[in-house]
Amino acid sequence: MKKHPFTALILAFSCMTSLAAWAATSDPLVGTWKTIDDRTGYSLSDVIIQKNKNNEYSAKIINVRSVPGAEALANCIKCTGPQKNQPLVGLTTLTGLTIDPHNAFEFNGGELLDPKSGQRYQARARLMSNGKHLIIHSSMEGSAVGRNITWVKN
Repeated sequence: MKKHPFTALILAFSCMTSLAAWAATSDPLVGTWKTIDDRTGYSLSDVIIQKNKNNEYSAKIINVRSVPGAEALANCIKCTGPQKNQPLVGLTTLTGLTIDPHNAFEFNGGELLDPKSGQRYQARARLMSNGKHLIIHSSMEGSAVGRNITWVKN
């Protein structure tokens, strides 16, 4: 049986593009997540996590929901700076999160914006073993006490 170099080239190219596509989508943090309020247990919004060229993760709100019995929040009224009075949909709430070089399930160095209070918190996160839950620990700078927020992957 005669081998065709053109066939081998096409097969090799096809394998490489498939591997590249798999690698681009295999990042467990990248994708759509539901945010769960730690105080009420309700899902408040959907966010999309993306990774930039510097390997930093950020999350942007793509959908908001209100807690039953509470006033719906449409804009970041208590935010300061460029986020002041901006619509929640499209607002970036998590920035600068990077993977811990010693643990592929830990992420550090982030900043979390709470649209309700307008406060900014230091953030670190842990991807749970099933890959479907992200626990974000946020705290004020210099404080050991903080909050744990759970995001569930869609």
